[in-house]
Amino acid sequence: MGRRTRILLVLGLATGTAGAQAQTATPGPFRISLEPSYFTGRFGAAHGFRIYNLPLAIIYRENLLRVRIEIPYVAVAGAGLLSGGTVLRDRQSTALRRGLGDAWISAQYRVLPGQGLTPSIRPLIKIKIPFASRTRGLGTGRVDGELGTRFSWRVGTRIFPYAEIGYRLNGRAHGLRLRNAVTYQLGASIALAQQQYLTAVFIGHSAFQYHVRPTDSIVAAYNVTLSPIWGLEAYVDRGLTANSPSVGLGFGVTAGF
Repeated sequence: MGRRTRILLVLGLATGTAGAQAQTATPGPFRISLEPSYFTGRFGAAHGFRIYNLPLAIIYRENLLRVRIEIPYVAVAGAGLLSGGTVLRDRQSTALRRGLGDAWISAQYRVLPGQGLTPSIRPLIKIKIPFASRTRGLGTGRVDGELGTRFSWRVGTRIFPYAEIGYRLNGRAHGLRLRNAVTYQLGASIALAQQQYLTAVFIGHSAFQYHVRPTDSIVAAYNVTLSPIWGLEAYVDRGLTANSPSVGLGFGVTAGF
């Protein structure tokens, strides 16, 4: 779904926001992240679909600007193909296919700092570079984009709610009848102890194809900063609709430099 790169974009940004607001940043403006994950379910089809994802990301974070570049290696099994981590209905072999996934470039810029009930506001943009093979079912072969805004608050020193709304522009691919979609997130990070955070996120988007349901999930993540350089994260994803994964699991390691 929506992270599904999920999840990914999401949890790194959600816990990263709390960490940035509540503790000292990494020694330099760059971070590198490796977040292997696994998702399984029917995704609205008659047969099961499995996704193995190994995304490598580089994050630049300096003052008001955040930029993330992510390039994954993916393997999928089941009839269908991926679009930004979301499974699309398509006539594909059910055999295991693997290869380079689509790269994502995302950027946020804070235009308003948060204070009291006034949220911090960050317009954002995401662009998909279609490296993944359409014939293997690893991508649509088309450029996608997304525009949105992220709102984040700070409640005391321990609770960090946030919300994000966006509009996804799906590149038209022959035979798929793709449609543009609204994306959304609503979550909060809670500081359990020094350098440790628990995050809960409702994440989803409207249907990417006609005659299918939206993709919605609940994600829970645990994030711990081991040192000013190293951090760990683990998360679990539970789908809420027929077009969502039944379950997803992931683990991430980040390093600052």
